[in-house]
Amino acid sequence: MASVESAYHNWHRRIDDLRLPAKYHACAWCGLTAEQWSYLRNSDSEQSGYGRNGVLRVWAEDSRCYVPQCRSCHRKFDQAYRRVGREGLADAVAPIREAAYAAVSDERRVAERKIREASKAVALRFLEAQDKGLGSRYGRQPIEAERATQELLTRAYAQGPSGISPEDMRAAWIRWSGDR
Repeated sequence: MASVESAYHNWHRRIDDLRLPAKYHACAWCGLTAEQWSYLRNSDSEQSGYGRNGVLRVWAEDSRCYVPQCRSCHRKFDQAYRRVGREGLADAVAPIREAAYAAVSDERRVAERKIREASKAVALRFLEAQDKGLGSRYGRQPIEAERATQELLTRAYAQGPSGISPEDMRAAWIRWSGDR
C-alpha cells in the first residue's frame, strides 16, 4: 500500500496532468499567478492521513474539488479552515477572498495574465513536440488527449458536481489513461 505522502503527492501530480500545473492558471481569489492546487474541502469522499513529521494530509480524488491559488491565498484559506472547520468555511472565506482581490490592481492582473498565457503556449508547444517524437513524455498520453480531458473537466467543473455524465467521465478517463 502506498504511503500517505506518496498518495497525496501522486494525486496533485495527476491534477497537473489533467488541468496543467497551477502556474498556468490565475489564483481563484486574487487573480495573480497561482502556484498550488488548493483542495476546497468540499468532497464527501475526502481522504486523509498523517505523512512525514506528523503533518496531516487531506485530499480528494476529484479534480473539481481543487482551485488554483497563489501561496498567500492558499495559506489564508487553510487558516480559515483550521479556524472554523468545514461548516462555516464559505462564510469565513468570503471577506478574505474579496480583500485578496481588492489588494491587487487590475493592471497587475492583466500583466500576469499575459505572461501566463505566453508561458502556457510555450509549454503546450513543448508537449506537442514531445508527442511528435521530438522528446520524451515519460509515457504520458498525447497532448490532444490531455487537452480534450482538460476541456471536459473544465466544462464539468463549471457545471458543478452533477454537470458531467458517467459516460463523459469514463471517456475522459480513457483519453487520459489510455485504458480500453
